[in-house]
Amino acid sequence: MPKRKGASENARPAAIGRDPVLQGILKAISLKRLRPGMKLGEIELASVFGTNRTHIRQALSHLGSLDLVTLIPNRGAFISQHSANEARSIFDARRILERAAISGAIDNLTAETARTLRQLVASEQSHTHHDRWEGLDFSAGFHVEIARFAGNPVLVKFMEELALRTSLLIAQFEPAGAEDHCPDAHPGIAERILARDKAGAIEAMEKHLTEMQARLKLDGEADAPVDIAAIFRDIGVVRKPKAANRVAGKPSGSRIAR
Repeated sequence: MPKRKGASENARPAAIGRDPVLQGILKAISLKRLRPGMKLGEIELASVFGTNRTHIRQALSHLGSLDLVTLIPNRGAFISQHSANEARSIFDARRILERAAISGAIDNLTAETARTLRQLVASEQSHTHHDRWEGLDFSAGFHVEIARFAGNPVLVKFMEELALRTSLLIAQFEPAGAEDHCPDAHPGIAERILARDKAGAIEAMEKHLTEMQARLKLDGEADAPVDIAAIFRDIGVVRKPKAANRVAGKPSGSRIAR
């Protein structure tokens, strides 16, 4: 993969926040409007979002640090194309982390964390997602919270990054119209954690991750170039007054990016 460049060392996944450029690109990917291999022109994006090229460059650099965008010197930024092997590697790493997270969460289970876990599942079950990216946001939040219950901040950081990268894989490569079964799988996993059933919770999580991976279609070809401005117009991105907003180092409250 080409080397990513320019992202601030402080620009962790937690810094994705609610920046309109970042959120607009993520939404366009989740709706299958931006596909792997498509070029993201700085001038076009600056015009679409009513900002300047410095802001766009910062946003693309940050997305590059998350492997969503590939930055190629003298050519520009492109929606990343992940190979089947890369996707499998991400899911293999997820399985290792999820086992550790579940084990630690059960070892450290308290009345307060049990209550939080029940509330998280209930919120996901009752929430009406407005688009696919919002659904992925909720799903990632469930997994990150389990890691948080384990009490290991390093584990939480790695889970945040892998949960986001998994969400991006799903958004890019899940067939259009595929049914999301995450809200159905999470209650069973939570129930086993609350029962302190490590083997059962890990087994349920393994099944959940296997089903997620099986839904991905990684052998499709990239779409032909299209009108970037039209894509964002169609999904409701409205041009805003120019503002040199900075992405790096400004954390915000997006669940998926915690």
